[in-house]
Amino acid sequence: MNKISLGKKLLLLTSVLFFASCDKDFNTIGSEIVDNDYFNFTKEELAVTAENFATGPVQTNNLSLNALGTYYNPAFGGTTTTAHFVTQASLPFDNVTVNTNPVVDSVWVYVPYFIGQETGTDANGIRQFELDSVHENTVNKFKLKVYENGYYLGNYNPDNENGIQRFYSDDKDKIETYKLGATSTVNATPVVNGLPLNNGPVAENDQFYFRTEEKIIYKTNGNGLYVDAAGVVLPDADQGDVSKRVIKERLAPGLWLNLNKDYFNERILKANAQELTNNNTFRSYFRGLYFQSEAIAAKQGALALLDFSKGYIKMTYKMDAATDDDNNPATPTAVRLKRSLTLKLGGNTVNFFDTDYALPSGPAGEKLYLKGGNGSAAYIDLFGADGLDEGTTPDQLDALRASNWLINEANLTFYVDQDEMYPSTDAEKTREPNRIYLYDYNNKKPIIDFYADGSTNGSNPKYNKRGFGGIIEKEPGADGKGIKYKIRITDYLKSCIEKDSTNFRLGLVVTENINTITNAYLKPAAGQQPSQIVPLSSVINPLGTILHGPNSADPEKRLKLEIYYTKPD
Repeated sequence: MNKISLGKKLLLLTSVLFFASCDKDFNTIGSEIVDNDYFNFTKEELAVTAENFATGPVQTNNLSLNALGTYYNPAFGGTTTTAHFVTQASLPFDNVTVNTNPVVDSVWVYVPYFIGQETGTDANGIRQFELDSVHENTVNKFKLKVYENGYYLGNYNPDNENGIQRFYSDDKDKIETYKLGATSTVNATPVVNGLPLNNGPVAENDQFYFRTEEKIIYKTNGNGLYVDAAGVVLPDADQGDVSKRVIKERLAPGLWLNLNKDYFNERILKANAQELTNNNTFRSYFRGLYFQSEAIAAKQGALALLDFSKGYIKMTYKMDAATDDDNNPATPTAVRLKRSLTLKLGGNTVNFFDTDYALPSGPAGEKLYLKGGNGSAAYIDLFGADGLDEGTTPDQLDALRASNWLINEANLTFYVDQDEMYPSTDAEKTREPNRIYLYDYNNKKPIIDFYADGSTNGSNPKYNKRGFGGIIEKEPGADGKGIKYKIRITDYLKSCIEKDSTNFRLGLVVTENINTITNAYLKPAAGQQPSQIVPLSSVINPLGTILHGPNSADPEKRLKLEIYYTKPD
């Protein structure tokens, strides 16, 4: 038991007096309002127990954000995660009609990145931006291949409870077995395991990387040749001169892949009319795109979180039409019209993870290993194990209930194991999760302190509920190492003391977005229904952290339950 120093008492007193009118429930036993001497604040540190668990494959269908790419993390002994993605596509409206003899001018897929501030402009006036949610190794390129998906992503599964279809992070083989590509570079006929459809420059396939510049679409003559402001085709010598082109559209930095024009001309524009009637028939005919990632070499690559629902496939083409130039329907004039068709990405989607991560072994409670995706998490028993008495309540909780303390504040502080997170033998830079999340493990929901914190951050909602905490504290500097995460559990502790409850287990995971409180299932054994969960936001976050546990070899950084309390006179 440690008395707080006088200086700290004065600071606490000032804070308490300021907030007293704002937070009448700050010091309570049940519903009683405490009006006692705040100089008597005392800090107590109680032991907790904690244990890691591996998630195994996790449910990954229809996530709000999806990972794509491959990333080597020097922590956890050095692990690589490779993320693939499959998505359906949607018609812009029912009964799409394409006239005879369509010929594609261009076809591409585009998905915007999350961007930060503009960082500059190059010599051609193209703006550069900071990218958010992109994690890169020193060599940041990887292989990216796009195929037509040949596996139907349905909504119904008769073998599952309530008929719900779920897909998991290790279901990639279902897609790999039926992926479709072009027969050859000159034959666009779909074939299982054919050639990739992204057949543009090498930076869009075998040497892909997440580019920071905006994407400029320039005006062309409809046959791929650039034109000047008057619409005249530029001379051959000027076709490569960006300064002489006319800007048609500016797009934010994003994933841009030119696709096989002949393939989409045959598959989409020349499809039978009934295939383009509505999205039900269309998604059965054209089952979407499959994005396949592959590392070029060990410890190389990059991985990004993307909102694929903002993405689309766009085809520009010409088709036969007729005009009545002489007001005589009997003598139509044949023309070629420019048109475009946009297929929105979305519907049913699945993220797949390949990883060599395995939950490290070691003494129980020494280190806590939190890793997103199909990684690992921890659970914490707040009051430790029950003693040898006849009751079922942990002895520490019995003692707290008997103490008559007035709880002012309670926290769990998790110190980052910097030696493990930043191994001196690995030159690759470690990326740490910005936030971790503590939840009610048994009831699979947030704890009361989460709901009680209504604080918001207008510029970055991921930092909402700052009082609840879990936000990383780092050393100064752009490359400062993580020091600790702190989470407030004051109201939760009070509820444990006041209520006749045996629910004292908390779960701990990394989180991508504190505002996402839904859950994802862990993959059950064959023939079983899913029951175990992790918070969905931990599935989305590809990063991980290693924390000092309650049995850490460093006593100063051990996980403890920190309680600040007042004992009534």
